[in-house]
Amino acid sequence: MKTIWFCGNDENTLTSIAELVGEELINRDKNVELIVESEIREILGRGLKDNPEDRSTFTDRLGFLGNLLHRNDIFVLIISPNASVEDRKTVKQNYANYIQINIGDFKDLLCDLDLSLKNTLQENAKEIIEYLTLEKLIPERCQTVYSEEEEEEIRKRLEDLGYV
Repeated sequence: MKTIWFCGNDENTLTSIAELVGEELINRDKNVELIVESEIREILGRGLKDNPEDRSTFTDRLGFLGNLLHRNDIFVLIISPNASVEDRKTVKQNYANYIQINIGDFKDLLCDLDLSLKNTLQENAKEIIEYLTLEKLIPERCQTVYSEEEEEEIRKRLEDLGYV
């Protein structure tokens, strides 16, 4: 599993796209946890002030949480538009299983996938799923589970039971 860090200027847009990606991952039998910075700042940021050093600590806590969860077969979708490039670089180095997705004019060298705000939320979510599939992090949507003979036998049994 991976930690996917959504970067951009609009937390609401990032969250909406992450929710769509999360739904599709769940549809593919993956465990997903959505972490939105503004929703967990009070808990994860306890004892921290609004200065560069404490913001770095908070970003590291997000990365640690993502690492902890994805070790347990969970896709972690992090929405944290306020994390600096240097802090995200440190998280990416420390916690390895990390993908950064940039949305909009938010550009930096850590980007694994760059998306446009000109696309709809659904188009951007679809691009992320295609990327995850291409990287073999999730299976393709349609997979043959049964041979043709097995499918025919199942169909016949369902007909006999009155379901088809």
